Amino acid sequence: PKDVLLHNAPTKKFLCPLSANEYGIEFLSFIIQDYTSKKTIFEVSRDRPLPIDFSAHDAMDPDSLRKINYELSEDFLTLPSISTTLVFSVGQEPLEDFRMIERHYFRDRLIKSFDFSFGFCIPGSTNTWEAVYAMPPMDKELVDDMVAHPYETSSDSFYFVGDKLIMHNKAFYKYIPEDANAQCKSYEVKYASAKGEKAGAPAE
Repeated sequence: PKDVLLHNAPTKKFLCPLSANEYGIEFLSFIIQDYTSKKTIFEVSRDRPLPIDFSAHDAMDPDSLRKINYELSEDFLTLPSISTTLVFSVGQEPLEDFRMIERHYFRDRLIKSFDFSFGFCIPGSTNTWEAVYAMPPMDKELVDDMVAHPYETSSDSFYFVGDKLIMHNKAFYKYIPEDANAQCKSYEVKYASAKGEKAGAPAE
């Protein structure tokens, strides 16, 4: 873990093979919310999968499965804090000292870093990992630059059991500008309708 905490730019390659996940960890769902309002900003699950970009998926390269493109509201960049809920299952081996380190970059510049520990997971269990991220403030110029340059913001997510790296995923981010004249945010419409809740429609 101490080595990945020294990275100040995205890694050029994956730091462990897919086979390093010898604990059979599978991610089942992931939700991001505004911590204050509890509004859902992003949600993905087996019932609500991300659209597959076949142009970016290389069937001959299994590592392409470890790269994800996210589209998020620009609000994500200015919220003071967010909460995340990750549901995952583990195989038939106990999981001790499960830890995630996430490094976020814009181009080759480190902009934020997070470090969370889950602890112990019993074999064959499904677990819920809830975390609160205090988002570091960013100046408007940087935020505008990130919105204007899709997928030049990226992250490395490292998962450890003890001191052993067992998973390494990469993500690339596109931030969607919000319509200042809309009655509500784009994500309020998208995720409220999915849950059967009411939300005002964006202004035409």
